[in-house]
Amino acid sequence: SHFDLVWTSTQFPDYFWNSAKVALGAASLATLAGALAGYALSRYVFRGKALVSFLLLVTQMFSIMLMIVPLNHLLSDLSLNDSLFGLAIVYAALNVPFATFLMQSFVDAIPRDLEEAAMIDGCTRPQALVKVVWPLALPGVAATAGFAFTAAWSALFLALVLINREVDKTIPPALLSFITKFSVDWGQMAAASVLLLIPVCLFFTFVQRYLVAGLTSGAVKG
Repeated sequence: SHFDLVWTSTQFPDYFWNSAKVALGAASLATLAGALAGYALSRYVFRGKALVSFLLLVTQMFSIMLMIVPLNHLLSDLSLNDSLFGLAIVYAALNVPFATFLMQSFVDAIPRDLEEAAMIDGCTRPQALVKVVWPLALPGVAATAGFAFTAAWSALFLALVLINREVDKTIPPALLSFITKFSVDWGQMAAASVLLLIPVCLFFTFVQRYLVAGLTSGAVKG
């Protein structure tokens, strides 16, 4: 009965769809940017490479609370405040450093000889990247996308602060609506929490074999 009430008598389906759009968008952007940046850090030698890696690492040392005011001003200047698109971009940006280092380790495990052989056979570097590197790095892409999706799907603080309109809320902040001043609807909150877990469980079920292969291949080199 609690599941039925949550799904039919509340705005939970709308919140669910909002979370799906934000998480999928953030995971796609973070994975794409992280894959390209990780490939560049792995394959190219350029001036400032160590500085770029250092700056990416430094961004992970700041608390999200310190970023709230600057993020609010930035989104307001871009007319993206109080929007799901703006929230997805913020989540993607916060996950890009982690995605970059993760993808760099996976690309490092792919022999350069395969790429060079493809280019000797007539491929350009972008063609070798698409036809040789990415198919071999697919486990890493799946692992990166999985972690980025989970981080965006379950995030609470930024969604609570950056989204004010009720119609654009995601599931984590919406769960707080079951807590009122005088009572807590534990049944509906528990039902909504279980529904929140289902997409993540299904996602990892489908990409499990890629995750296992990706984590082991990216963790060991030699």
